[in-house]
Amino acid sequence: MSDAENNEVPPGYGRPGALEGPFTVRDEPSWVDLDALGHVNHAVYLRFFENARMKYFQAVGIDGISRSVTEGGVVGPILATMTVDYRRPMGFPDPLLVKTSCAKIGRTSFTLEAEIWSTRHGGVCAQGNFVIVLLDYANGNAKVRVPEPVRAAMRALDPAISE
Repeated sequence: MSDAENNEVPPGYGRPGALEGPFTVRDEPSWVDLDALGHVNHAVYLRFFENARMKYFQAVGIDGISRSVTEGGVVGPILATMTVDYRRPMGFPDPLLVKTSCAKIGRTSFTLEAEIWSTRHGGVCAQGNFVIVLLDYANGNAKVRVPEPVRAAMRALDPAISE
């Protein structure tokens, strides 16, 4: 029985769906994600990271920022920088765990670290670093300070964050 089937998670990962750090979600490649050699295309890894990042945003309250930070403003995150290290190819089927944690919070940005664990291979398939900046899209894309409630939620998930 695989880790995904018996709900065990590897060391360093949280329980999928739980509001605990490191924040972890389940995902899985689809047949259509495969290239001609039967590997998951490298661009699909980015989708797995993004799916987990969006769920992390929801967990820390970033999905509600556009409604609460500024009156009449449209404030939200933008991906400023991304680096990905591909460790091993994935195939199909392959239940995945994707963990996301905040490594650093700045004034208007924060850095997330993420990792994709392959149940099929019993190891890490990719690691990524993502710098996110908060912008007010209705105000000339002005940078916006990361709100204290979001900072507090991030600290609760990731107590070792540097600021």
